Amino acid sequence: MSKAVPSPSVTNFDGKQFQDADFNGAQFPSKVTFRDAQFNGKTNFRGANFEGPADFTGARFLGDVDFSSASFNDPLRFDNIRFAGKTAFVGVHFRHDAHFSDAEFAGDSDFSQVTFHAWGLFNKSRFRAGVTFRKACFRGSAHFEDVDFTTDADFSGVRLIPFADFQRAQFRGDALFNKSSIECKTLFQGARFSKTVDFSDSRFTHPVNFSAAHFGGAVNFERVIFLQFVDFKEAHLADSFILALPKGSEGLAPEIRFESVILDQPVEARFQDISFEKITLMGTKLRGVRLINPKWPRRGLFKSSQRAVVYDEIQKEKPDPQRLAELYRDIRENLRQAGTRADLGDLFYGEMEVRRKQRRGPNDTFYFFRRYCSPYTLFWLTCGYGRRPWRAIAAAGAAAVIYRLM
Repeated sequence: MSKAVPSPSVTNFDGKQFQDADFNGAQFPSKVTFRDAQFNGKTNFRGANFEGPADFTGARFLGDVDFSSASFNDPLRFDNIRFAGKTAFVGVHFRHDAHFSDAEFAGDSDFSQVTFHAWGLFNKSRFRAGVTFRKACFRGSAHFEDVDFTTDADFSGVRLIPFADFQRAQFRGDALFNKSSIECKTLFQGARFSKTVDFSDSRFTHPVNFSAAHFGGAVNFERVIFLQFVDFKEAHLADSFILALPKGSEGLAPEIRFESVILDQPVEARFQDISFEKITLMGTKLRGVRLINPKWPRRGLFKSSQRAVVYDEIQKEKPDPQRLAELYRDIRENLRQAGTRADLGDLFYGEMEVRRKQRRGPNDTFYFFRRYCSPYTLFWLTCGYGRRPWRAIAAAGAAAVIYRLM
């Protein structure tokens, strides 16, 4: 086919049928429409330049199609479209909104090194074969809500800048986000990951939400940096989970909500070199989880009397005492199993204080008795639950004085 393209205000190819269409390097100076067009055989738009809007809504590409190195300067519409063969958009610049909503990609799709200067809209699209956004850059919002990735999805090295939404997305193969730079609020709420999830060596500079997400395979957050809030509340982890900071970031204390997380295999979960100074854990069954070189927040008026506690006790106004005591107990057991003795006494002290001080429900009849007259109180008063041995000496001295006076 000739590369000479007419240049009226609108170039209309609506409903046309093409066989092995070759628009390699073509220039489209004004709006062009291919609505409901059918492309048979191989289709080549490699290096094409679209100066005006391009509308491919409802078009069908029945063979392989190549848009590599093309440039779209105005809005592009690929809504409700079907790509039956392989699709290549390698190195494309979308300088305005790119609409791929409700599109179906039956063959392998390659969006590597693509730059989205405005919104990239893939809502409800279906990728039936492998797809890669490797080293793609989203300078506009990235929308992947309700997208179905049937096989592996490769987002390694991707850069997300203003906003990213993967809510309710289905990742049925491996989901690779390693070495990514995620510089915006990112949502994975309700997403389902069936196989391996890899965020290793990635950097999150803004809040990220994994609440109620389901992870069916191994989850890797090794050498990850979180600079703002991370939410895993009510997530489900069916396989292994690793969270570890990179070397040289020991001063970082990520703020993470890891509450009510379901761990099917807690012995396969590992937190390594992590500061728990801003991590809440309430409602998560931690027994068996490996805590390697953890750092706990300290509580106390004077530095000499400060003790290790869990962040839930500090952060929550009225934490549930039963769940908080269970949390302390699980953490102590995990540290003991790992052979870590540091902070064990402080955490035991914290558990005992929870049992002694906090009410057990709104109508706790025995609260004052338990706080001031129970064995917990005697244990605390005489020796500080074994952490304040000088109190035992003082108590013995006081008892001796009282005995002599009697």
